[in-house]
Amino acid sequence: MESRLVKELSLRYQPVAVLLSNEKPEGALQGKEGQWSCTIPLFIAAAKGKTSVFERKTTVCNGGKTGLGFGQFPNYPGGIEYFLSVGKSGLFEGEGYKKNPELGGEFVECLPITDIPYQYVIFKPLSQIDTTKERPELIVFYVNTDQLSALTVLANYYRPGNENVMIPFSSGCQAIFLIPYAEAQKENPRAVVGLTDITVRPMVEADMLSFSVPYKMFLDLEESVEGSFLEKHLWHRVVARMAK
Repeated sequence: MESRLVKELSLRYQPVAVLLSNEKPEGALQGKEGQWSCTIPLFIAAAKGKTSVFERKTTVCNGGKTGLGFGQFPNYPGGIEYFLSVGKSGLFEGEGYKKNPELGGEFVECLPITDIPYQYVIFKPLSQIDTTKERPELIVFYVNTDQLSALTVLANYYRPGNENVMIPFSSGCQAIFLIPYAEAQKENPRAVVGLTDITVRPMVEADMLSFSVPYKMFLDLEESVEGSFLEKHLWHRVVARMAK
């Protein structure tokens, strides 16, 4: 699949199509069963041209299971609300992302946790998508701050209001899949900015973030390029700076 946005935004990396399937793609990268791994490096691998796949039995990370739509958080020793906040003496150090366990528990309750009726979540480079056979659920951009700015403006260009993009507090995988997937079920979904999770920041380049949209919204963004600021001189000045 060709994308005009890839050209107009001068993207370094390919947008990643997220597909749900009961068939496992051959030769895809994935974590090993029983061995902890994080979603984010496999997402970045897809942005660099490799297909990645996730399934319940090889998604060992407790947060990753929930972030990829494989149901509720497994029983976390001592409680996930303590892990997110102050920790438990003798068991684990808290992450300090929430001030206290009460706020940690409230955060979990706010998440749109779901159990998808599929065996596999697939991250595939957009250029490798055959639209006659595949329909992605989401498209996730891996972008620098200039490109993020452009996508934010474009997401508001063709729609009323000024809050068509959200930046939720969430884990990396929740912002890439779980929250955008919930947005995709709405009549007027918002784009979701992610990779603000401090835990995953060391895994990504310093100037990079994610921008996730439902597939229909991606198609609308593509159609909105013509006539927009992306064809005008101010954006071209930004592109010229990125080229340096």
